[in-house]
Amino acid sequence: MSSGYTILPPVYDRWQRTYDQDYSTLILPRVLSTIRTFRIPVSSMMDLACGTGTLAIMMARRGWKVCGIDGSEGMIRVATSKREMRRLGVTFLCQDMRHVRLPERVMLVTCLFDSLNHLLSPRGLLAAFRRVYASLLPGGYFVFDLNNERCYRTLWTRTGVVHHRAFTLVLRNSYDPGRHLGQVQVTLFELQGTLYARSDETVRERCYADAEILRLLKKVGFRVRQREDFNFTGAGELGDVKTWWVVQR
Repeated sequence: MSSGYTILPPVYDRWQRTYDQDYSTLILPRVLSTIRTFRIPVSSMMDLACGTGTLAIMMARRGWKVCGIDGSEGMIRVATSKREMRRLGVTFLCQDMRHVRLPERVMLVTCLFDSLNHLLSPRGLLAAFRRVYASLLPGGYFVFDLNNERCYRTLWTRTGVVHHRAFTLVLRNSYDPGRHLGQVQVTLFELQGTLYARSDETVRERCYADAEILRLLKKVGFRVRQREDFNFTGAGELGDVKTWWVVQR
């Protein structure tokens, strides 16, 4: 997996706050609606690719026993530094999603913000699906989102610049439809004293067709309960740029 996230963790939450709402806040109502629709009891959950732990903390506030998993040491470092996490008893672990192992199985696994798109081969995605399946209690649910083809063709063809008083973030996006691969060249200019320090990294994602996702889920043993395209951006003209999946063990 080549997802980067070595220079982004220290500025990630501040970057997200430059938008009207961070993705965790935007997606929380959809998560809670899914839980109500499928009558998933408040119990234990794993937030896979949890980033800086924002969603994990939100769910813990609602009574869930939460374990957050992320492959980035920097993301886990930021997550574990949050004071509220310590009061709520959320656990954070640094593990690759293809090899994740929990001390005990859970009722719900979430994996959001197109995190599974960072797995660049069907073999890697299958490995992650298998580890999620093994992490779930019988009858447990796996809820995840993916960027779809429309997303990469419309949003991954632009350069974005985010200005913050402490840093400037440049995101140069590109998409290769023949290889179904998206790439973001990330450049961070972070203010250190009176000068800016520059850091660079590359983030890559793969676009998966629905048929490929269905084949891998079926191979693992999951039963698909919901698949829905949706728009999280507030810009309706972009169309439905993500796909929401709910599957059950």
